[in-house]
Amino acid sequence: MHRLFPSEFFHFEAMRLLSFTPYEGCEIAEFLDAVGKIRDCDVESWYCAWMEAGVRAEEVAAEAEQAANREAARRAFLRASNYQRAAQFMLNGRNPSTEPRILRVSETSISNFGKAQYLMDAAVVKLEIPYQDITLPGYLYLPAPSKQLPGKLPILLNTVGGDATQEEIFFILPREGLELGYAVVTFEGPGQGLVLRRDKIPMRPDWEIVVTAVLDHIVEHAKANPKYNLDVNKFAIAGSSVGGYLCLRGASDSRVKACISVDPFFDMWDLLKGRVPEFLIHAFEAGGFVPDYIWEIFANIVSTVNPQTKWEFNHLRWMLGVQTVPDVFRRMQEFTFKQRDATNWLEKVKCPVFVTGAASSMYAMPEISTTKIYNSLAHLGEKRVQWIAENPYDGGYQSKVGALGLLNMKAFAWLDSVFDIDRKIPYKKMGRIDGAPSSKGNSVVDVPFSHVLGRNERDDCLYIAAQQKNSGVNIASVRGRQAGYR
Repeated sequence: MHRLFPSEFFHFEAMRLLSFTPYEGCEIAEFLDAVGKIRDCDVESWYCAWMEAGVRAEEVAAEAEQAANREAARRAFLRASNYQRAAQFMLNGRNPSTEPRILRVSETSISNFGKAQYLMDAAVVKLEIPYQDITLPGYLYLPAPSKQLPGKLPILLNTVGGDATQEEIFFILPREGLELGYAVVTFEGPGQGLVLRRDKIPMRPDWEIVVTAVLDHIVEHAKANPKYNLDVNKFAIAGSSVGGYLCLRGASDSRVKACISVDPFFDMWDLLKGRVPEFLIHAFEAGGFVPDYIWEIFANIVSTVNPQTKWEFNHLRWMLGVQTVPDVFRRMQEFTFKQRDATNWLEKVKCPVFVTGAASSMYAMPEISTTKIYNSLAHLGEKRVQWIAENPYDGGYQSKVGALGLLNMKAFAWLDSVFDIDRKIPYKKMGRIDGAPSSKGNSVVDVPFSHVLGRNERDDCLYIAAQQKNSGVNIASVRGRQAGYR
């Protein structure tokens, strides 16, 4: 597969952004221009290139607004938001708790996303979800009337992961869900998005507590707003990577009726295996005889030669709310489905589960993540489904980067089956255009009736005024044929 950067880290993160092109989060020429300005593993060049792309997209959005071009303006605002999100992402590899650009650029990204929301076909409700002594930011999306399913709307609750934002994850399952008639809720909890950047609250492993608060709020919101037509008996939850772990925790709430867990981990501590020498893993697990400062020295040495490791250690300190690498290691071991009494935590999940794996992942290999989770869900029987992708074009990269369309197709086909949604493709009926004889012979073209511009009531024939240039064919009429309209 062609590589965008020599390093796996920058290549993957660039692919992550490029993946959003079909969903209005990226433009190919803008992307290639930015990538051409980035030096591999150079954080500042990454930041500057995507900030420049964001400014250019903002200018396009302003021009589109002046021209009253709603579609172009929405797309440009979405791209600006996504480029700005990508710009601040790499700053996490510095000292994110004291880097002022992270919050400032994040807020600009959110502002542009909000401008795009006003131009969407879907209705968008901004949520403030009560959680302890703060509120969690969220969005409720309602599909356009033309997209809605019969009856009340099933609800997809999409949790963010370890380094994404709710604005970014909109481009994946939520956007496709709206096209297919699902109501969608996204939110950011502790250790994520604004809750981390603004409120400085770290992530917690028992994510079911967070999901319960979100579900409570949505149920109350649905009762207070019956016009939204939400079906609170059809909640599905989804998440990717770290979010795949978090959504499985949330799926233990009995109100959740289906779970889509994309490339999760079984135990966060396992993510170090294969990246850190095994004897060091065992030494830390044994504890005691290696003082903490030695681990700090080790992490600093590795970070000096590996920019990805530096980014990961600094981001984990920030996300988990600790200061030292040994404390990162200890905190990571709390994010697990293992239990001290050797029981299976995943037995608390009673709803159907669709769990995926990525054989080309640079993080959670399927055998230590997806397969362990799938086996731990044996009590679900046929209600559990596993999909492990081998190659990048089949979804083999972490979080299905580069193959989001395939993820959407498989995930929603499964979710439709869980919710007994019988979906049909509404193929358009076709008309027949007969071309007059010419030097090139007769021309017959099938076109949808929606393209026909007029109707002659006298002889019940359909007419179109058109001319095929450079063919010598004058299109005279469109004859509607009752038998299949051909």
